[in-house]
Amino acid sequence: MRSTQTSAHLFELASSVIPDGVSSPMRAFRNVGGNPICAAQAKGSTITDVDGNTYTDFLCAFGALLLGHAREEIVTAITQQAALGTVYGLTSPLEHQLAQRIIASTPAIEQIRFVCSGTEAVMTATRIARAHTGRDLLVKFVGSYHGHSDLLLASPSSGGGNNKGVSQGIADSVNRDVVLCQYNDMSQLISIFKEHGNKVAAVIVEPYATNMGFVRPQEGFMALIRQLCDQYGALFIFDEVVTGFRFNFGGICTTMNIDPDLVTFGKIIGGGTPVGAYAGKARFMQHVAIGNSVFQSGTFAANPLTMAAGNAALDVMEKPGFYAEMERKGAVLEAAIKSSFSANNIPFLFTRFGALGGVAYRDSHQALKSYKDVKTQHYDIYTKTHQVMRDKGFLMAPSLEEPIFISAAHTDTDLQGFAAALGESISEALAVHHKAFPVLLPA
Repeated sequence: MRSTQTSAHLFELASSVIPDGVSSPMRAFRNVGGNPICAAQAKGSTITDVDGNTYTDFLCAFGALLLGHAREEIVTAITQQAALGTVYGLTSPLEHQLAQRIIASTPAIEQIRFVCSGTEAVMTATRIARAHTGRDLLVKFVGSYHGHSDLLLASPSSGGGNNKGVSQGIADSVNRDVVLCQYNDMSQLISIFKEHGNKVAAVIVEPYATNMGFVRPQEGFMALIRQLCDQYGALFIFDEVVTGFRFNFGGICTTMNIDPDLVTFGKIIGGGTPVGAYAGKARFMQHVAIGNSVFQSGTFAANPLTMAAGNAALDVMEKPGFYAEMERKGAVLEAAIKSSFSANNIPFLFTRFGALGGVAYRDSHQALKSYKDVKTQHYDIYTKTHQVMRDKGFLMAPSLEEPIFISAAHTDTDLQGFAAALGESISEALAVHHKAFPVLLPA
């Protein structure tokens, strides 16, 4: 058993000045138990805690680190820019360069603005949609996460199923401005538009649902959203904070043959620094131009450190063969996990797209389709699995409702070692919970 006494001590001290000792709740490890990890340093595919324990990292800062930790090109770009200034309160050539490159990568967008987080990006995109349409209603999907602004955390009681990210402090009027639909439920979505269509400002969706584990869109689902938005005059917002630049150079909307009105980016485009961006057709983006209807501002928006890191990251990802290699890594992990599951007689399904995957912790070989399906999983099994994996030297997301992230820094040895450890860890977790989940184990 690895010692995490120093981490535990630091978190105890931090808890007196920071709620739960962390500035983002999942870092407290409340969903998986055990002592939270306090990081000391990270490089490539590994992260080392203050106790000296090293973990092969499949959390990857919740997907922000497609290139791994402390990538040399990015460290160099940040270091060089820091010597020239960390923030100007002015625009810079780096901002113009990154904007031009992202727009060129994704034909669906014509203009872009940078902010400091995915939350800000989505918040502003929804504000543009409401200003453009003169309507208030937002359609979003149960289980999806689009940041912690009031509108995107709103949870009307009419949504059905289990919702997530519920928060007090949101006005009832904001809750009434949201309609929830189950992800992939085309019949429900059609019914929502029949009832509310002339009041809907926008539909916001993750092209691949990455905040409920990993749920793939059903064939025709995204096309239906586009059709209904066109039919009723609503805007279609593609939330690509996680998916943008993960599977291809640009937004995945391009490879999906979907033409959204607005697209949000984050995570990867910052090269591991704080970033967000909202982009879209010029006629929608012009709402934030000076003197027009929507206000957005930010002291650190498009700060030069982030712009330098983002351009350096795009330099790496733009190289020929980069995404083919990421796909190859994903295939290596998939084959290794399926082999490990078979060897350990584990009845769980692993689903993957590119360098992103997820395990459905339930006794079914049917893919997860919605948050209703997600909530049928055995959360206690994941809790124990996470603890055993940490002891084996592998770090996963501290929630069953996050995917497995692969980075360019992961070697085949990393991927195969992770898969073998995952099979062993799940097997141990199933054995511990034999009485609670007898159906999962062979007779």
